[in-house]
Amino acid sequence: MEVTLVGTGSPVPIPERGGTSIVVDVADERVLIDCGPKTVYGLMDAGIRFGEIETLFFTHHHMDHNASFFHFAFTSWTEGGRESLTIYGPDGTDRLVGALYDIYAEDIEYRQDIYPTDGISNIETKLVTDGFSRQMDGWEVDALPVEHSIETYAYRFDEHETDSSFVFSGDTRKIPSLSEFAADADVLVQECNTAPVDEDRVPDEDDKFVWSQHAEGEKGLDKSTLTANHCDATDAGKIAQDAGVQTLVLTHIMPYRDLEAIRQDAESVFDGEVVVSEDGLTLSP
Repeated sequence: MEVTLVGTGSPVPIPERGGTSIVVDVADERVLIDCGPKTVYGLMDAGIRFGEIETLFFTHHHMDHNASFFHFAFTSWTEGGRESLTIYGPDGTDRLVGALYDIYAEDIEYRQDIYPTDGISNIETKLVTDGFSRQMDGWEVDALPVEHSIETYAYRFDEHETDSSFVFSGDTRKIPSLSEFAADADVLVQECNTAPVDEDRVPDEDDKFVWSQHAEGEKGLDKSTLTANHCDATDAGKIAQDAGVQTLVLTHIMPYRDLEAIRQDAESVFDGEVVVSEDGLTLSP
């Protein structure tokens, strides 16, 4: 199994991080989790042939997790030669695919004169609900409902031959069931949305665009909204420690954050390896 963090950012766009997107190579299949902004470009940067991706899982339908879906659906069909696509996700997944056909009907019709219709006309959707589990060829995937502002799922992937396991938390506040779900996993990729600002990471406004409200960190911020829907690094570390995972990877990084402080906060409560994510990072559970 190999995991590539294609996009590791947040809803706030910054050049160095795309929206959430992860590729899992498991038992000779290539699977995509979420499709946030810049996903297609991130796949290209990582040297991943997106036409080989025929399975997509959505954790939830916030724009930083699905905004590049239309782009991916088209390019993986027209440039990648994809022949089929199955999409798993919560309520709304079928409407997202329906919107593709509705908005781009004429564009699809035009391109069908150039490319085979298979791969765009036959996209399937599968609803993910509480208790979701699928046995695939050489691997299995399970879903756990987590607690975010909308319906959201964590996913666990287990590869049979290597006995390796990978868990992605989705966006969630700290909940006991997530540690149980991730028990003994090799790698847990855990969202970590709240962290202090590192002033040295804030660029000069004369040279580069700056999100001023995010460069100020938590000043004037209603933290209750964030803590009700997201984890900080200490929460993530506690989840990983309770789960007994080997490696904790922190993602969903907001702009200008103190990455060393994030790592140290997680390490203060977690005995395993802590990695602060960056786009293109590859892991081998």
